[in-house]
Amino acid sequence: MSCSDLGPNCSGQTLSRLFLPDIIHNPSLATALMASHLPLPVVDLNIHQGHSDDPGVAQALDRALSGFGFCYVTGHGVPREIINELFQANRQFHAQTETEKQSVQINRYHRGYISDQSSTLVTSSIEKPTGPNHSASFMVMQPVDSAHPLWGSAVFGPNQWPDELGARFRGVIESYYQAMAELSRYLTRQLARALGHNTNVFDPFFTDPTVFLRLLRYPPIKSPGRVKGYGAAPHTDHGFITLVAQDGRRGLEVRHPDGRWLPIEPRPASFVLNVADILSLWSGGRWPSTPHRVTLGTTERFSAAFFFDPNFDTWVEPLNCPNGSPNHSKSVHYGDYLMARFDRNYAYRHAGTDESAPASEC
Repeated sequence: MSCSDLGPNCSGQTLSRLFLPDIIHNPSLATALMASHLPLPVVDLNIHQGHSDDPGVAQALDRALSGFGFCYVTGHGVPREIINELFQANRQFHAQTETEKQSVQINRYHRGYISDQSSTLVTSSIEKPTGPNHSASFMVMQPVDSAHPLWGSAVFGPNQWPDELGARFRGVIESYYQAMAELSRYLTRQLARALGHNTNVFDPFFTDPTVFLRLLRYPPIKSPGRVKGYGAAPHTDHGFITLVAQDGRRGLEVRHPDGRWLPIEPRPASFVLNVADILSLWSGGRWPSTPHRVTLGTTERFSAAFFFDPNFDTWVEPLNCPNGSPNHSKSVHYGDYLMARFDRNYAYRHAGTDESAPASEC
């Protein structure tokens, strides 16, 4: 369904309400894997062994994601030292004083510092929030400059860098960003193959991808059971794929179709990969976008979430249509959908301040 079908008052929010929840939250897609309480499936990408074009990788991803949209990926080729340095930078940023962090307070382009308890996830269709999210983060996005045709609109503006941390801090983050972008492009090709298409089927939609790197800190809570709220309230991610690096502490959980929450145990040398709303739509619901959340513990927790999404102006519809032709009643504009969620979840977009948090947190 396109906005032209609905008239001048159509928005991405309208489209998501009419279609996306029906296709991406289908509990019938869950498998015996979840019922048996087994850990998440593990997919070895074999990149470090030079087997980057192994068709078995696509088959393994399909099997894993068809269950409930989550898996671990190992053999991803991202050097351990790059990941370690990224976590050191994460801790370094959050160890600053509040005044220092506020010097890069989130701007209108969703880039910069988001302080603790500054957001409430009002768009969640899974659970009505009872309190704000207990987390703080530093957000970086794809670099753009004033020559970009969308400069100054939506998410197209400058990143912000804390002066106090110097050039090395920025260099560490940019190195991790580049490594994760390369991994994401590899996964995009394998996911295309897993859906039965040529590996380049997604290429036209990722010439200028929308990318978020979020460095998160969840504070320690003395009495977790008495706190109203979460590190991140139950939600689904808005885009294509998310890759999460965890610091070794529990907190991330996914929802079983029967309503139970299952912990995603930290696994050394791996990322947690999950299907987000737009990829679930592209797959025709074959891969669900599963609700997940972050609970709080008695020690602080750090994670890094990398969101890899298509070009802002991409129209998305299921690739595998039953009759072999596109189903225009199920088309969604990615940029409209993204900004509709941001408009509802970022307080600064309504209150005239630069303080808020987006819908997707891990």
